[in-house]
Parts: sequence; C-alpha cells; structure tokens
Amino acid sequence: MKIELNSNEIIALDDFELGWRWDNLHNPGILTEDKIQLKPLSIIESKSLYKIVNFFESEINLSNGFQPNSWVRASSETKESIDKFSNYFRELTRNYDENIFISWSRSTCLYTTKDIFIKYWDDFCYPSSDDITIISELTNWVYFYNHIEVGQFWIRK
Repeated sequence: MKIELNSNEIIALDDFELGWRWDNLHNPGILTEDKIQLKPLSIIESKSLYKIVNFFESEINLSNGFQPNSWVRASSETKESIDKFSNYFRELTRNYDENIFISWSRSTCLYTTKDIFIKYWDDFCYPSSDDITIISELTNWVYFYNHIEVGQFWIRK
C-alpha cells in the first residue's frame, strides 16, 4: 500500500511547529539542499496521515503483517552513538529506497527521504520529549522511536 501525499498540503518549514529544529540557530550545519527535502505537512494532511499511523501503532494490526526486530538503543549522547544508530538504521533499510513519513503527533508530520532521516536523525528524535512513528511511503516498514532513546523496527513479512 502506498501512502498518497497531497502535495498541496506541504507547508513552509518556517510555518511548521518543529521547523526551528532545522533553522540556522539550532542547526547551522544543515545543508540547504538537505533542508529543502524536509516537507512539513499541514495540520489537515497530518491528521489524514495519522489515521494510517494510528493503525500501525496497534501491535495487533502490526503483528498480522510485520515482523519486529529487537528494541535498539538510539542515543545521541556522543558522535559515536549517533553514528552507530545511523549505521544500524541504514543497514535495516538497505533494501528499501522509498521516502518516509515522520509523525510526532496527530497534527505534526513531515515527509522526507530515508537518507535525510539517517543523516540528521538526532534532529528528528529528541530524547525525553519525542515519541515518533516513521512509516515508509510504501508501508514496507515502520519504525518507532521512544523518548527514552530506544526504538523498534518492524518489517513487512
């Protein structure tokens, strides 16, 4: 199943609730060509996407068609731990070259590439505050990040 994005519902990063995470003050190292690949969704489109997210957040629904991996630490404490998780995520998704939807809440979602997420994952996943769900555009896999810096990857059987 492909998640269809209404491109008319992409909003400016400056208008996005979490857009500050990629501004020059908080993230001076982000490349302009990477930043333009961050496509925040309007509240309306986020709510529409959340219906899909909500389905996948139910372990009963997931277990019917997906296989879980073990929970893994997703720490951003050091450069080494950031790189370790980046490599782990890259390896898990190596067979899937599809874009992703990232959902922080019912009204806060973003569309981007898998590579952008891997490169800047610690800007998407804030410890102590973020519980996010990431769904591949073709729904081949789902990743859950928990604010206690652990995550679990589910892949379609």
